[in-house]
Amino acid sequence: MQLRPDGSLLLKTALSMSRLSEEELSAQDAEMARLVRLTLGGDSTAFDQIIRRYETRVMTMAARLLGARDDARDAAQEVFLRAFKYLHRLDLQKPVGPWLMGITVNVCRDAARRRQQRRDTFIEIEAPETVDQSPDPYAGVVRKQERLLLQRALAELPEKERLAIVLRDVEGLTSTEVAAILQSTETTVRSQISRGRLRLKAAIDRLTGGER
Repeated sequence: MQLRPDGSLLLKTALSMSRLSEEELSAQDAEMARLVRLTLGGDSTAFDQIIRRYETRVMTMAARLLGARDDARDAAQEVFLRAFKYLHRLDLQKPVGPWLMGITVNVCRDAARRRQQRRDTFIEIEAPETVDQSPDPYAGVVRKQERLLLQRALAELPEKERLAIVLRDVEGLTSTEVAAILQSTETTVRSQISRGRLRLKAAIDRLTGGER
């Protein structure tokens, strides 16, 4: 059984992760907008539902950027504190996800700055586990190894390229949304994504070749 795919296969898998249909996204956006309105109207349980919907996603993003689980948990708490504080600024015509991802990026940058880390020395970490519903007993092992390998490869990218790749290819945001989060232009973001994909594939090829 081959547990380590080559760089092309793993990169293709990472960049073609399952996406929700437009109908599902539209329904989710409408539900999130409803919960935001309820929260702004004083319903605290509505914000709890928003947290439950996004906490794993925020934690995963924070873990990829900060490395340590404890730091990621602290960052996630700060993300939702800021989100609650500035919820009134959210444009309800736009989805909640990209807005939260933008807050997550800013919180993690602040945390990294406080730790006086160099921006290219984020620590490797395994992302939070997901439930494996596959009937194949080895499928979970393969996916776990793929996630670890992808995480190691991502850690080798410059910060801006890593952020662009994670936001665009992993989180599934549009180039416009990524540019807004990174306070950049779409042209620059597309260039970072293109370079990042090439470097990511090269890193995966090197890591898999060195471990066979």
